[in-house]
Amino acid sequence: MRMNFTNIASAITLILAIACGPAAAGTVSCDSYGGKRNTCGADTRNGVALARQLSGAKCKRTVSWGIQDDNRIWVDQGCRGIFTTGVMWSNGGGGGQTLTCASYNNRRTECPANTNGAARMVRQWSNAPCIQGSSWGFNNRMIWVDRGCRADFMFGK
Repeated sequence: MRMNFTNIASAITLILAIACGPAAAGTVSCDSYGGKRNTCGADTRNGVALARQLSGAKCKRTVSWGIQDDNRIWVDQGCRGIFTTGVMWSNGGGGGQTLTCASYNNRRTECPANTNGAARMVRQWSNAPCIQGSSWGFNNRMIWVDRGCRADFMFGK
């Protein structure tokens, strides 16, 4: 195979995408008791989303929960929840949003997302195949990945 500049540039881009791809997704439980502020250890470098609210008190980003730094999230005002880490969000244009969702160790990961019944993969990061209905899917409240699939998804309207 003859290498030219385009092939080399494509190979370098792929290597950088794999090396700099999304951090491992995980979940962290964090609770504010007595209406007081609390911090919890979490790898927040690639984003955090509220996966499930456990409290009767409202959990609202920047009001009763947020990212403190690269290693901690905070909760306040009685917010108790389970948070998903390694979830990157961006505005996808056209009224949609984009998020990165990643399955590590071939385990299922659920990334909270208000999909309005539509989602599509826009960029695959993993070597493992991302096949809709098999290694990724969605419902109205999340996008899920499994079997090592790591990808960017566009959703919403």
